[in-house]
Amino acid sequence: MKFDIVFQALVENTNDVIMVLDATPLTAGGPKIVYVNPAFEKLMGYRADEVIGENPKFLQGPATEDKTRYQIRQAMRDNKSIRTQILNYAKDGNELWLDINFVPLFDDNGALAYYAAIERDLTELKKLQFELEDMAKTDGLTGMANRQAFMERANSEFNRARRYSRSLSVIMIDIDHFKSINDQYGHAAGDQVLRQLGQHCHSRLRDSDFLGRIGGEEFALLLPDTPRDSAFHVAERMREQLSKTSIALDNGIILEITASFGVASVNVEDADFNAMLHRADTAMYNAKHGGRNQVKSAA
Repeated sequence: MKFDIVFQALVENTNDVIMVLDATPLTAGGPKIVYVNPAFEKLMGYRADEVIGENPKFLQGPATEDKTRYQIRQAMRDNKSIRTQILNYAKDGNELWLDINFVPLFDDNGALAYYAAIERDLTELKKLQFELEDMAKTDGLTGMANRQAFMERANSEFNRARRYSRSLSVIMIDIDHFKSINDQYGHAAGDQVLRQLGQHCHSRLRDSDFLGRIGGEEFALLLPDTPRDSAFHVAERMREQLSKTSIALDNGIILEITASFGVASVNVEDADFNAMLHRADTAMYNAKHGGRNQVKSAA
């Protein structure tokens, strides 16, 4: 049996996508597709005659990472193999995550002749990965960011504020008499109050603001590019609106709840975001000890 017949049968019957490119240099417009196997046509939705002669970058799109593009181009410049993951787009516009093994092929004289891209569909696996990552950073009760996700975002915003001398504020929010709600009406009622408070606060945010549940009945609101006075007004407005909001429990009981707020803004003495959050937390406890249903600002 001739090996070329065996190889052709393997390439045409494998479930892996195989794409062969010519060796057109990047400086001359880059390589062009000279062959795709049936698995490519099935997965990507293009017929072979639609892609032959095209640069494979037409399969990329707005969400394809620049870092991945650069790594592949660098491997081509160095005539080296690379294995990575790339986001491409099918003919119908669907996003497809692919494990790609990109290999230079040389002729008998050692000159670069072709590139081969051997790809495997990872889309479902990546979706599961993203879902698990979201779950790890999402509060299961309220659906908003949990403490881990909030702190990651807050640390990033803190570093940005310091680097570019921008303002940054944080508001701590704690439901008043929450233990009494749990004790009197049960934990299911307490859970409903937490969800309602989260929705109440979230509906009043800017796109740049970031809200998270960071403790039992404690929420934190990050306000980039917001000085302390403006953050105080945001907290006061939220406090006032919340005090006028009634929450209907599943059992028909109507609850009126309030919350205490603490506000802090970044200053030169904050070594990190934790220091800033601690000041907001202290201000919030001062609001509680001062009678609740009020806003206090950290020095």
